[in-house]
Amino acid sequence: MRLCVLGLIAFGLSGCEDIEGIAGNVAGQLARVGAAPDATNEGIRTLSLLGGDVRARGPEGYCVDQGASNARRGFAVLAGCALLSEGAAVMPTLDGLITIQFGDEDTASVAGKETAFAQFLETESGRALLASNGDLDNVSEVSTVTGDTGVMARFEDTSGPVFVGTSGPQWRGFLDINGRLTTVSVLSFDREALSRGEGERLLTVAMDELGEVNAPVTVAEAVTE
Repeated sequence: MRLCVLGLIAFGLSGCEDIEGIAGNVAGQLARVGAAPDATNEGIRTLSLLGGDVRARGPEGYCVDQGASNARRGFAVLAGCALLSEGAAVMPTLDGLITIQFGDEDTASVAGKETAFAQFLETESGRALLASNGDLDNVSEVSTVTGDTGVMARFEDTSGPVFVGTSGPQWRGFLDINGRLTTVSVLSFDREALSRGEGERLLTVAMDELGEVNAPVTVAEAVTE
């Protein structure tokens, strides 16, 4: 098994893994998260990204933070709707912070290769890439779960919080959406940490929602609409 370079795009992987049965280049880059002066934090459920090629949508009770998201770069941040808009009273049952990052076109790397992808994340090279500062010593042992949706990983990064107000273990999911490697992250708020089971359930639902909102529209559905 020969591993070639994988780069970390904010909360996801980007690069290539030259393992038998896995080929392809996963490329992408994300600017630092930050709201533009004129950005709005009004809560909405669904947001089109990358010129409408893909869409971001979270579980019930989650809305997109347009101020922290970057549609042109395929990046979205989601939190409880009531946290983003004074006019929204809805909060999710499982309260966390969700991020979504779509990779470039033709970077799909997970479908049919879930086991090899998960095995890589558990290696020292995988841990180094999951670390926000690239230091594998800051990432705990990585536990992974594979399924029909994609690959899920749980780990703790002691190099510091990705977002102020979050801490503890992170849950990260990898799946292919419309030919793009897509990364979904679930973070716990300091005020109420998610349990291991809660974090995994929230990530599972978030990945399912993402797959559903980006599913190809059939002819019958198009006519109905």
